[in-house]
Amino acid sequence: MAGAQATRTLSKPDAEFAEPFTQVTGVRELKDGRVVAIDSRDKIVQVVDFKTGSGVKVGREGSGPGEYAFPMRIVPLPGDSSGVYDMLNSRLLVVLPNGKPGPFITIEQPATQGPGGGMVRIATSPPRYADARGRLYWTGQPFTPPTDGGPPKSADSVPVIRYDRVTKKTDSLAWVRVAKGNLQTSGGGGNVQMRFGVANPFTPRDEWAVTPDGRVAVLRSPEYRVEWYAPSGKSHSATIAYDKVKVTEKHKEQWRESRKSQTSVMVTVNNGQRSVRTGPPPANIPDPGNWPEFMPPFLENAVFVAPNGLVWVNRTRDASDESADFDVIDASGKVAMRVVLPQKVRPAGLGNGVVYGVRTDEDDLQYLQRYRLP
Repeated sequence: MAGAQATRTLSKPDAEFAEPFTQVTGVRELKDGRVVAIDSRDKIVQVVDFKTGSGVKVGREGSGPGEYAFPMRIVPLPGDSSGVYDMLNSRLLVVLPNGKPGPFITIEQPATQGPGGGMVRIATSPPRYADARGRLYWTGQPFTPPTDGGPPKSADSVPVIRYDRVTKKTDSLAWVRVAKGNLQTSGGGGNVQMRFGVANPFTPRDEWAVTPDGRVAVLRSPEYRVEWYAPSGKSHSATIAYDKVKVTEKHKEQWRESRKSQTSVMVTVNNGQRSVRTGPPPANIPDPGNWPEFMPPFLENAVFVAPNGLVWVNRTRDASDESADFDVIDASGKVAMRVVLPQKVRPAGLGNGVVYGVRTDEDDLQYLQRYRLP
């Protein structure tokens, strides 16, 4: 049995924003309690004020100053600014502390070399984190370049890359393993199509996170081990005990149902020119098959970072349990506590002593909620 830590069960939100969203994909809390939120399906960024119940839109859709074409995620920046990653324009739009759109951040992204061969990184791998110094972090793309004129090949692991916006230099801090068979390619030469995310959803894959002070946490799967990397490169690790959960037909059905609301992304590289298309998932995608016997300890995008540097891992669980169940991991690699959200509330982000969740109603409209930790 997994070790017994103190469990904090959250039952009622202390606030809920009355206006619905269609697909919340990013939440960032500001120091005064306001929240920058992204609705990627409606392509809207807004500042939500739970005190007044108001929501103020930031910028507008487009490719010009103060605009975004496809906002996907939020990267917290120093000084209460936020970086909204625009996938179609491959850049970050800075949202200033007053909620107004600011400048863009674009990144020169040189190719990086991986063990056993070259590792290419193209502009579609978005920055995921920033530290208190404003350095950005992302991973390399999970493929190696072709050597015989054919399509790229899937890689086993990718580097975690740190980018210093002042010096324009990058370095690699750690390597994370990707899901096997997660890349599908077609074409060759100057015309290559790549589709990501085709692996079985329950295939083990590593996750990672960066704390405000620049430490990198790599969560290994399926062994459930956390490896901490200091900014200097020094590391230490700790293994976390967990109870294995068998994959059931209900797990598979829940995944099939969740797939209906996902957004399909297609990246095309034609003679060096990159294009990205988005839309609903194709209706004829077959089941991935090769279902594993056991669930991994966590799934993709299961890791969140709190402002105090604690790392929250959304654990897998029995299919009959529809509550998010977090292990909260401290700097030593130990589970400091567990936090359980109400049934059918999806975690969206963390603030100072609060958890942001998303409630979905019978019409598939989403409502942003705030829960305070007891």
